[in-house]
Amino acid sequence: MEYARRHGAWIVEDDYDSEFRHSGEPIPAMLGMVPDAPVVYLGTFSKTLFPALRIGFMVMPPALADAAQDAIGALLRGGHRAEQRALASFIEKGHYARHLAAMRRLYRKRQQQLREALAQEITVPCDVLGGGGGMHLTVAMEGVNDRTLAQQARQFQLAPAALSHFYLDPQRARSGLVLGYGNTSASRYLPALRTLNRLIAQHRRA
Repeated sequence: MEYARRHGAWIVEDDYDSEFRHSGEPIPAMLGMVPDAPVVYLGTFSKTLFPALRIGFMVMPPALADAAQDAIGALLRGGHRAEQRALASFIEKGHYARHLAAMRRLYRKRQQQLREALAQEITVPCDVLGGGGGMHLTVAMEGVNDRTLAQQARQFQLAPAALSHFYLDPQRARSGLVLGYGNTSASRYLPALRTLNRLIAQHRRA
């Protein structure tokens, strides 16, 4: 932040799912670390409510607010005013806070159930990574082309993401799968992982 101050720059802090922190202390936002931080904080309700709501928000210094207001006013739909008012009422009445508390409990439970299912069904050597926050677990493994594996899984109505896709440097990329549990009931974990385990084993033999 000191570098940004010296050079007259702004830091854009994209904090899209910090509400779902499952272990340890919450990670503080950069915006609140120092007074008058040169930070524009971005958030969204797509993860905490639903993507079709299409509402995000910005917290910024007053010096940028006028320009941001003009930009938002030029949007095709005028900034979703009706939806914003409904959401504001939802927040003010305490429904949003209660919803977040309920979803944190649900996602912690689903994550634990997914960990247990992974231990039961995945027989190939792997490392289960992450879990401190968000709505996914990462399963890292060697000896597979994870992008091909992810594509083949879609033929079975499964949608894991290839871990290597998230690396900027392909030379340093690990192979594996990113498994989301946000919109998947626990009853599907065992049959889905059984299918994935079979596909992984086939890749390792190839």
